[in-house]
Amino acid sequence: MSDDSSALSRRRLLTTTGALSATALAGCLGSDGGGPENEQLADTRERPLPEGAENCVSTMGIERDPDGLTAKENVDYQFHPNYTGDSGFIELCANCQFFCPGNNFDSSDSSDTTIGACAAVEGGIYSQDWCALWQPVDGLEEQDRSRARGSQTEN
Repeated sequence: MSDDSSALSRRRLLTTTGALSATALAGCLGSDGGGPENEQLADTRERPLPEGAENCVSTMGIERDPDGLTAKENVDYQFHPNYTGDSGFIELCANCQFFCPGNNFDSSDSSDTTIGACAAVEGGIYSQDWCALWQPVDGLEEQDRSRARGSQTEN
């Protein structure tokens, strides 16, 4: 192989690699966030309080006071669990003292039981969400922490 054809092959390889990298980067940066997965996420973020949840009682017996609630933006509310908390557990609304599950409400016309409420935070709450007010339900501390983290290994 001559030096000219070797240099041409290297140049073609570098040019092609650079073009592919630039295309991939432009695809990532140029996204408007309007894909189907983002539309679904945006749709699940702001849910109204389910009918019958105004004065619900949490899984730990804490009564919801509609006048004493905190706004989501004031409690670092996030639309996914907290995997890095100090508790050693995946922290989510479903295992929080303040959570009122959606299937506990009196509403007979509500077909969506995935939206619950909170005795401390305003609005509709999903069981997989999290906020800074999270407190574990009684008995969570006694559970095997490795299994609570989703570990597949045996101790």
